[in-house]
Amino acid sequence: MAVKSRACAPILEDGVVKGAKIDYCGKVSSVKAQVVIAADGVESKFSKWCGIDTTVPVREIMSSVQYVMADIDIDPGATIFYLGNDVAPEGYLWVFPKGKRTANVGIGISGRKSGDGHRAKDYLDKFVKKTFPHGKTIEYIPGGVSVCRPLECTVADGLVIAGDAARVVDPLTGGGIYNAMYTGKLAAEVAADCIGKGDVSKKALMRYDKEWRASKMGKSIERNYHIKEYLIKQPDEKLNEIIHSVSNMNLSEFSTINLIKEIIKANPKLVLELGALAASLR
Repeated sequence: MAVKSRACAPILEDGVVKGAKIDYCGKVSSVKAQVVIAADGVESKFSKWCGIDTTVPVREIMSSVQYVMADIDIDPGATIFYLGNDVAPEGYLWVFPKGKRTANVGIGISGRKSGDGHRAKDYLDKFVKKTFPHGKTIEYIPGGVSVCRPLECTVADGLVIAGDAARVVDPLTGGGIYNAMYTGKLAAEVAADCIGKGDVSKKALMRYDKEWRASKMGKSIERNYHIKEYLIKQPDEKLNEIIHSVSNMNLSEFSTINLIKEIIKANPKLVLELGALAASLR
């Protein structure tokens, strides 16, 4: 393993993944493997090269930009989120403190809302100019985040797909670090077990796909996808009403699911609007 190296093509034999061609500083070499774990991020080129459709609909990819800012007036003990179509259409803007006067200030908006003059960076710059006019931007990080359902299948003969490449990002929050670590660990365990048994076929590797989907993480992804689809259809007035309804809640343990439960408790009508999904959260 070496830094500044990347997989530039799979090694395929009769449709079975047998390794990868690695580009290291302009020199390409072949690395054979009984199982390849594709963890190459949201673009997931490796999986696509292996014949798997990794296309994400434009409406379900978040166009994101984050600045690391210094010399700004913030509450170092508060994480702030901003919602609304004027601030971050079908997404949200965040301020995550990193110290007394330093924070990650970023935004994610729906890909279908992005265009000339109203890109994610445009919305973020407008916010920064108004909120932190004297702040200093010391780092700029652009990128995309998928907020769609996971891939229909995350294994193939000799191949396991993990993390953002498998589309296991939380569709509601855009968070993916825990999910990537969980699927990465599970992928390694299943791959090692299948190699030990001498069977790395898609059928054998399906244990990985089934286990993460049946896990608490897998179930939360499906649930949060439906909640996200509901929320992005709501006007700003409705979003404000929902958020203000739980502005004084005191959670001993904060989590997305606890927040959703409190929102439903404070807004009984949501039970009807969300239907069976709301009932499953109670």
